[in-house]
Amino acid sequence: MPCFRLSCAAFALLFALFLSAALPAAAQDREQALSDQKTQAQQEYEDAQKQLDEIQTQQQETESQIGQLEGQAATVAAQLQQIYASLQDAERELLACQAASEQAAQALDAKQAEYDACFVRSKDQMRAMQMLDGGGAIGLLAQAKSLYQLLTFSEVLQQIVSKNSQILTDLRVQAQALEEARRQAEAAAQQAEAARAALNEQQNQLDGMQDALEEALQQANETWSAQESAEQAQAVATEAARKAYEEATAALDAYVRAQSDRYTTDDLILTSLDFRCPLDSYSMITTQFGEADPWGIPHRGTDFAAPNGTPIYAIADGVISAAGPVNSYGNCVQISHGTAGDGSRYDSLYAHMSRIAVSQGQTVHKGDVIGYVGNTGNVFGANGGYHLHLELRVNGGRVNPLAYVPQ
Repeated sequence: MPCFRLSCAAFALLFALFLSAALPAAAQDREQALSDQKTQAQQEYEDAQKQLDEIQTQQQETESQIGQLEGQAATVAAQLQQIYASLQDAERELLACQAASEQAAQALDAKQAEYDACFVRSKDQMRAMQMLDGGGAIGLLAQAKSLYQLLTFSEVLQQIVSKNSQILTDLRVQAQALEEARRQAEAAAQQAEAARAALNEQQNQLDGMQDALEEALQQANETWSAQESAEQAQAVATEAARKAYEEATAALDAYVRAQSDRYTTDDLILTSLDFRCPLDSYSMITTQFGEADPWGIPHRGTDFAAPNGTPIYAIADGVISAAGPVNSYGNCVQISHGTAGDGSRYDSLYAHMSRIAVSQGQTVHKGDVIGYVGNTGNVFGANGGYHLHLELRVNGGRVNPLAYVPQ
């Protein structure tokens, strides 16, 4: 019987040792599974957001192209209006020149007829004078009724010849002037016709440009409509990915809180809220608590930029309730500080470490080195993005660390 009791005690001891070894392992497996789930959800969200950004960029480029095409179309339309007005002016000018040419031709024809009549009349008079020279002249002289008529007969004949010659010369000069006016009118009409032809050619070119612009504008609008549909569909997908990421984050946060619950026992008391800064020195605070990240999600902590390998210190006494790689947080440590005199429970979290210097379940004191600044996980910025991401939870909810931690 004593041997049986000893075996039961040994079995109980072995079972307790098994549980103590199995529970942390199970907790670590649970943490890793949640971490992997969050990593996958975050990657899917980032990919969806990237696709959405690309679609929106393409849509902006298409909108810019539409604006340029609309501007070009407006310019061509204005040019066409000017061409239309110029064509009307050219048409009026051509009609005026053609009318002037016709009037000049008619006047020239009339003057030519007048010249021809005068020429015929002069020829008749010359034939009459030739007949006088043949014998009729003496008969005419005999009919003279006065000495004056007798003495001036030859002079009268000369005046007749001179007058006819002057009339013919004047008619010839007038005809030449009319001919010049006709030529000028025809030249002006030809210029007006050439101007109208050039304007017609410009109009044809502008009409072609307008048709091409309208076709390009229609295609651009169709592209924009397709991009808008794609953007709406991608926005839905991105929103779904964001919700999945937030759900994965919430699941991981629930695990971290559960770890805090596990290690925050009744005897874990935070004796003072006199926290210390987690770094002895840092260059600047790069991201404040609540500031939107690249995806529009409020930042969950405060980022202290510091050189790679800078020691990180516990801000207060407590127990390491989590220590290990946590997807976007990289190498991460959570300290559960216990319950303070105000009745609230406090936990601090330190992310993106290059190296962790503590292990889960270990008791630490304010000022103990728990790790070193790094850039593991998702980080942004110059010089490799080395910084400490510090979170502070009060009763499981995140608060602004700088409301408690001195800078």
